Amino acid sequence: MKSLRRLRLFFCAILLGHAAFAASAELPLVNMGFYLPAIREASMADLKISLGVWVDELAKPYGVRINATTYDDMAAMRRALDRAELNFINAPGMELAEVFKPEEIRQGYARRHYGIDEGLVLVVANTSGLSRFADLAGKRLSYLSADRLTEYFMETQCLKTAGRNCRDFLTMKEEKRDIQSVYNVFFGRSDAALVNLSTLRTAEELNPQVRQKLKVILDWKAKAVYFGMMTRHTEERFRGLILRSTAEAMKSVRGRQLLELFKTDYLEPVDADALQPYWALLREYRELEAKLSKQKKLP
Repeated sequence: MKSLRRLRLFFCAILLGHAAFAASAELPLVNMGFYLPAIREASMADLKISLGVWVDELAKPYGVRINATTYDDMAAMRRALDRAELNFINAPGMELAEVFKPEEIRQGYARRHYGIDEGLVLVVANTSGLSRFADLAGKRLSYLSADRLTEYFMETQCLKTAGRNCRDFLTMKEEKRDIQSVYNVFFGRSDAALVNLSTLRTAEELNPQVRQKLKVILDWKAKAVYFGMMTRHTEERFRGLILRSTAEAMKSVRGRQLLELFKTDYLEPVDADALQPYWALLREYRELEAKLSKQKKLP
C-alpha cells in the first residue's frame, strides 16, 4: 500500500509540475530592449539593477515575463528585431523612426512630463534682435550632442532656409547636458540654443529669470521624445495584457522609482501614429539633402 501511495504521489507531482510549466509558458514573454545612449542622466549601474528589480518584482505579479536587454546602438536593435528576438523597444522617437518602418511598430507608451508639451524649442535672448531662423546666419548655436532629433531638425532648417548644411550656415557648439545649452544663451556664451521643451521648463523653474530673459523663436512638437513601443513580434492576444500590466506596475513604489530613474512623470498609451512627426521630419530632411546633393553635381 505504501508503494502504491508513493507511486500516486509521484504521478501527482509530475502532473502538477507539467501544469505549472504550461501556465508559465502561457504568460506573454516580453523581450524588452533599452537604448542606452538615450539615458543620459541615469547611472548605468543603477539602471541595470533597476531593470533586474523590475523583472523580478513588477512583471511577474501582473502575469508578464520580461527579458530586459540593453543596447549601445540602434543597428544592434534592428538586427535583434530581424531575428525576432525583440518585441518591445525603449528609445527616442527619432532613433525609432530612423531604424524602423511604420508597419513594424505596434502600440506602446510615450514618456511624458506633467503640464509640458513635448518636442524641441529654439531659444534666443530677448535683447538679441533675433526673431527667425534665418537671423542665425553666422551666429553661435548650442545643442545637445549625439542627439538624432536635434541633428535632423537643425539640418532640415538650414537646408530650407539657406540651401546649405548647418556647418556652412552657423557655428555649432555641442553640449553633453541639454540644460547647459540654455545657460549658454542666458549668460551670453551662445546666441541661440536648441533644447527639449521639458529642459526649458526645468531651467525656468530653477531660475525664473530664464523665462524673463529668453524667448522661443521656433518650436517642433510631438507626442513625446522617448517611447516604449511593441513590435510586430508581439503576439496580438498579449498586447492588451502587456499595456495594462505595465500601467498597473508603474503605480507601484518600484514602478515610480523606475519612472524617476528615467526622468519621466507618467506613461501615456500611444500607437504607431505617435511617431508620424518623426517619420515626416526624416522624409523632409532626406528630400532636401537629395536636392542639395543634386545641385552640387551640376556644372
